[in-house]
Amino acid sequence: MKTGISFIIAFFLVAGLATAQDLKLPSSKDVQKTTNEVAKQTTPQANLGSLIGQLTNNLLDKSFTSEFKAKKESFTKSLSSTSDASGLSKALQTLQGGLAPSAMDATWSSVKTKWIKDAKTANAIQSVASLTKILESHINQSAFKGSWAQARPVWQSALATLAK
Repeated sequence: MKTGISFIIAFFLVAGLATAQDLKLPSSKDVQKTTNEVAKQTTPQANLGSLIGQLTNNLLDKSFTSEFKAKKESFTKSLSSTSDASGLSKALQTLQGGLAPSAMDATWSSVKTKWIKDAKTANAIQSVASLTKILESHINQSAFKGSWAQARPVWQSALATLAK
């Protein structure tokens, strides 16, 4: 009986080995490529236009000049269709120009000239993201809506991703 069972097991083992296919393991390069493709599909890319819009929409109306207040809605709508560094830099400059002097902290005046110069020459998303971070850091906390404190960490994280 034991011999019969052993024979049957051996038979199926040999038959299984005879029909087994060669398994090819993917190379590490293929694994990395697939990982990158999956990440692109499953992780939404941070959109700098959207982040500038979030910053704008989280500022109190008193933080803007009357001229900017009149065009704020069209400004934020235009951000969704702006994706190149040059266009985003211009949008960021427009936002900065639309901020009331009272919305900025005391140290802004010492960095403003360099910031404007850098914004005019920014030609990469990373540069514009860094400039966005600098601008936001010089806006008085009293210029923001109360909800900004809760939204800010996520906003900063997304901005940091783009600034790399």
